Amino acid sequence: MQLLIGRVIVLGAALLIPGWASAADDVSPAALRSSAQKALDLLEKTSPTFITKGGCNSCHNQMLAAAAQAFARSRGIATGETIAQLPAEVSEASTERYIEYSIAGGGGIAALGFDLFAKALAHQSPDARILAEIHYIKAMQQPEGHWRGGGSRPPLTFDDFTPTAYMIHALKNYDPATDAADTTARIARARAWLLDRKAERTQEHAFRLLGLVWSQADHDAVAVAVRDLQRLQREDGGWSQLAALPSDAYATGLALYALAQADVAPMSESYQKGLKYLLTTQAPDGTWHVRTRAIPIQPYFESGYPYDHDQWISAAGAAYATLAIASALEPTTGEKKPGKD
Repeated sequence: MQLLIGRVIVLGAALLIPGWASAADDVSPAALRSSAQKALDLLEKTSPTFITKGGCNSCHNQMLAAAAQAFARSRGIATGETIAQLPAEVSEASTERYIEYSIAGGGGIAALGFDLFAKALAHQSPDARILAEIHYIKAMQQPEGHWRGGGSRPPLTFDDFTPTAYMIHALKNYDPATDAADTTARIARARAWLLDRKAERTQEHAFRLLGLVWSQADHDAVAVAVRDLQRLQREDGGWSQLAALPSDAYATGLALYALAQADVAPMSESYQKGLKYLLTTQAPDGTWHVRTRAIPIQPYFESGYPYDHDQWISAAGAAYATLAIASALEPTTGEKKPGKD
């Protein structure tokens, strides 16, 4: 009789579990493709609105979104129209201006990391402007080997680990072969800086790992960085931006993408838990709500993406989540991992 009662209690408890719980167990390729397609849908549709109202190629709605779209395509995920971007001709940061910046200073460095990351994933060939940007990037490397993030818009532009990893990626993908010796030396200095610095926040751990992978650090150093990042995973399967905050798609997507670049298997327990978190928390419209931590410095406007004042960081979260989800699928083009030989 007690056994029968126990079975009834277990059955009753199972009936109380929300409907999405069983669906979250489905991390099949079909489920992952569907999730990534939905995530990209609104990014693709709202991109033209953002550049019309915002007047710039933003890190969150254009550059990261373009990177996610290009990477998704390499994994056989069907996508819509290519993410809209303002053409280089309308930017005041011309080819000549970047050469001037490299001599006299000025201009920002953070956005270049996102921009060149997206272009590399889309296999865009280097043109005169990209080469000028690379020249400027070299001039901005600090004596210790890193690049300064600057800015006051956490988490996108805040720490030094993020631009350092992205600049390593840019140099590996776009520095001319004639400068190979100089590039190797600069990447070695950046790698030494990463090895010598302790990460604190999730983003710092993720980009420290990415920088070590892209700079081809030794296996043991990468393995330690992997474990450090995995230790931050929450019981719900996600990662949080800060210890005092709940898990979100931004931190989780970024962490999983970094782990994938470090060759952590998609079928590993940690990666599977992260994927389940993303699929479980994705809204029906394909988005994830990520709450902003940045102090508002730009006029607010509606881009068509949901979540009001949280919409821009939510778009970035969707981009990183897409990178993470697509990383769990096999490449369809036979391409190597970005930044790796």
